[in-house]
Amino acid sequence: MIGPVDVQRWQAAAVPWWVTKVGLVGGWIAAFYFAVGANEAPCTAAQPCLPDPLFSLAVVPLLATPLLLLFNRVLTGCAMGVLFGVLDIALDGSAVANLAFGLHAGACALVAVWTVRARADQHEAAGAAIVSLPDLPPQRGVLRVVAVLLVVFGFLTFVQYGLTNDAIEQHIANASRVEAQVVEIKDAYEVWVELPDRQRTAFQPLAPESYQVGDEVPVLADGTWVRMENEPEDVTWWLTIGGAAVFFAIMLAARERRRRALWSGPVKAIRLQARPLGPRRILLRYGKEDIATVTTLADLGLEEPLYHDTEQFGRVWRGEEDPPLRLDPAEVLVAGEWHHGGQVALLVEGEVVATSTLNRVRPRHTVHSAHLPGVPVTAGTPVDLPHAIWPGDRRRIEGVVLLLGAAGALITLKFYPELIVLGLIGVQCVLSAVTRFQPMLRLDHNSVVLYTGIFTYRVPWAQLHGVRRSGPQLMLAFGPHGDVLTTPHLPDKEAGEKLMWARARSLIAEHPGDRVTRKLNVSVLIGAAYAALVLFI
Repeated sequence: MIGPVDVQRWQAAAVPWWVTKVGLVGGWIAAFYFAVGANEAPCTAAQPCLPDPLFSLAVVPLLATPLLLLFNRVLTGCAMGVLFGVLDIALDGSAVANLAFGLHAGACALVAVWTVRARADQHEAAGAAIVSLPDLPPQRGVLRVVAVLLVVFGFLTFVQYGLTNDAIEQHIANASRVEAQVVEIKDAYEVWVELPDRQRTAFQPLAPESYQVGDEVPVLADGTWVRMENEPEDVTWWLTIGGAAVFFAIMLAARERRRRALWSGPVKAIRLQARPLGPRRILLRYGKEDIATVTTLADLGLEEPLYHDTEQFGRVWRGEEDPPLRLDPAEVLVAGEWHHGGQVALLVEGEVVATSTLNRVRPRHTVHSAHLPGVPVTAGTPVDLPHAIWPGDRRRIEGVVLLLGAAGALITLKFYPELIVLGLIGVQCVLSAVTRFQPMLRLDHNSVVLYTGIFTYRVPWAQLHGVRRSGPQLMLAFGPHGDVLTTPHLPDKEAGEKLMWARARSLIAEHPGDRVTRKLNVSVLIGAAYAALVLFI
């Protein structure tokens, strides 16, 4: 191996994942909450709520900050957090918002400095071996085309904003100021007014609860064009869309530049074992230590299939056959920026086969090997079909609590609509609650139905390879590719034996095999209905 690499030091030098995904994202949510709650200045004809083009552009770093942090773009996300904190202090007159986003910007700056230092320590701990990548960098591909298209789209949105804004200014110059009377308040957010010429129009003001039927509202009217004087028409969202497109184009261009920079000179390299985690994800190991994962655009074919066919996998899964011996994993040379989030090139036999980003190893990154989890379950307990296995009392109580939480979120939104984050929490509560009132498994003469949070699988018995038990949970392998689903904690301790008995009975009866089907669980539809209530409450 090219090295050596101090694995313990390399891993310890990294900034913990929760600092960004929990700490900074949670801080952003708190800052946003306080900023929205403090923005209670009324819009009046004397002091109208005028559109702010510069602040509309500032919305781009505002929204980009949590998204970048969640998707492991730590330095860029921190930079956006600092930038918006500075812009908020300069543009927003709310002291509470200034304090909230100022503190968040300070936290982002500290994490950015910590990340830069941590990456330097990781780079040093990765050893001293350097190589020069062979040949020339790959040609600029689809990312460059996408970046150019985004820039063109951003330019067109800026042009559209200019044209629309000019048209509004022309209407204002020609408009007359009249007093309109509120005649109806529809759906609690739509205010209908009537002009002196009997013309009626609807507005959606920022504070519809402050209007009552019979109130006089000053408006600007130019023929059929009518707008509220205290809340002029705001089309600066065109600037937000254009700014987001240009920002995304810059990110793509910067990533392409970092990738091509690997060929600009010698770079640090380590030879590692490569274990495929899926069709396009690879786990990198040094000795017995997991280092990082990389995602590629295509399957590199670094490892031969462990099983000859699905039938062999099924026999091994059921414990009817010893698992095959695993060959030594393939080795790749990983060269480039040796830290989490760094751009690297993967070399096999001196040829660059892919470029990617070093990502953290997560608990879900388990390697499927011949050492299968759990123990196989055999047929043993007859059961009358059809038969359903329901959740226990504990999960039902959890479901009731979750439904109460969703109802509480909906009621709170009715009185405090600015707390939109409660709507997202409520949707999650509804999705989780519905699954606690459904059967976990349903057995019939032809198939087993598996209820998960999002999907419902119908697996014909001929497509079920077997069941393995791991503590109170069951792992069911099915389908032509040996897909595996793990059930929640099952209250029925003989659920696995009942499953295998029903499978054995079906195979003896020679029920015709059918394909595995998957459809959306009813919980998704109920969650969508709840989300609609949140939007239109």
